[in-house]
Amino acid sequence: MPAAEEIVDGFAVTESAMRAECDIWFALPPGFVEVPLVPDTSGATDGLELLAALVPKEEYESLRSSLDDARAIGGLLARTGAVHLSMGVHDGESGDVLHSVFLIKWEEMPWTPPKLAAAKAALASSGPGEAELIDLPCGPAAVMESLSEHEGQEVFQMTGYLPHPEGRRVAVLALSTTAGSDHEHYRDMFHGIARMVSFDNPLPPQLREQMPEAREVAAARDAFG
Repeated sequence: MPAAEEIVDGFAVTESAMRAECDIWFALPPGFVEVPLVPDTSGATDGLELLAALVPKEEYESLRSSLDDARAIGGLLARTGAVHLSMGVHDGESGDVLHSVFLIKWEEMPWTPPKLAAAKAALASSGPGEAELIDLPCGPAAVMESLSEHEGQEVFQMTGYLPHPEGRRVAVLALSTTAGSDHEHYRDMFHGIARMVSFDNPLPPQLREQMPEAREVAAARDAFG
């Protein structure tokens, strides 16, 4: 949860985690800058200030350009089910600055038991990588790792398929990077992120009480008194 609103047990809780319509909670390690999926100028300055603090001056303009490109496609991603997009900036073992992209999106499906949905996602995964079934705190999941070439660069990607307990959709988590020699670091990072995903509100009671009432709940209360 990149942009801090309140610190709880060492985690920075963002405004998005407090929305009534929030249905997936997760935590990201330091170094990620959230990219709005809808036009939003209010957080643009904060993101650029964070980039300036994270990257060397000579790399700032290049990364800022990448961030601008990501913002430009945010609306398109939202229309395809994306609910979160962020860019990561981390120090590599060689001293280089490593860049990555993290995405979460929903995929709808006919009702399927979560364990079977995870198995189907593993079987349906295409590409050079292999998928494995794992058990996460939020339930069964399939995780796939791949290494491919794009525009002359190696792209390492971890993709997780986490079925929602309701059985009608799957949360797809994807972490991509061109950091060729730091795959182990990103593999561990991805598994750490996946283990923190929750479909039940994990916020403490004092924060839950501050969350607005969902529109559906408010409408039902108004209708039935």
